[in-house]
Amino acid sequence: MASFIKKITSFVNDNMLLIVALLIGIMGVGYYSGSKSTTMDSMSNNRAHNGNGSGSAPTMDNASIRPAGPLGTNEDFARVENIKTSTPGLANCSAQDSIQDPQDLLPSDANSEWARLNPVGQGDLSDVNLLKAGHHIGINTVGQSLRNANQQIRSDPPVPQVNVGPWHNTTIEPDTMRVPLELGSAPALQQ
Repeated sequence: MASFIKKITSFVNDNMLLIVALLIGIMGVGYYSGSKSTTMDSMSNNRAHNGNGSGSAPTMDNASIRPAGPLGTNEDFARVENIKTSTPGLANCSAQDSIQDPQDLLPSDANSEWARLNPVGQGDLSDVNLLKAGHHIGINTVGQSLRNANQQIRSDPPVPQVNVGPWHNTTIEPDTMRVPLELGSAPALQQ
């Protein structure tokens, strides 16, 4: 037992600076944590919720605080008077009945120009796909060609694309379709 106490004493004597720094660090963390846990952040003026009960919250006059009215009665719009507009005498659009069916917006006369351009045929077209699958063949839709286009009249040499690895590779391709406008230059070739 005496040798154990002797070892502890020699350890404390050899590492006194480390032990003092460790105790100061533990005390600092304790004070910091204690100040964070005793403060209650609430929207009430109840002192029971306040950690130490010190300080007084500013009071407001209860006459200036009113509850909100029913829905639709809380707006206070300014009056508009004596305004001259460039479109006098327009019919009020809100006077019409509300339209529930989109078919009511289309002309219903079978002899009109609308009926000739949009004939009603046999069958239902609601599940028919009218898009062509090969519409974008030959168009660079991945790199979005010309998104960093040269806006000058004179052409500029394309910056070569260099493989820099698996990341940070550019997707902007050079504009090889632009005709150079410099004297003595040949047309740009496609790659």
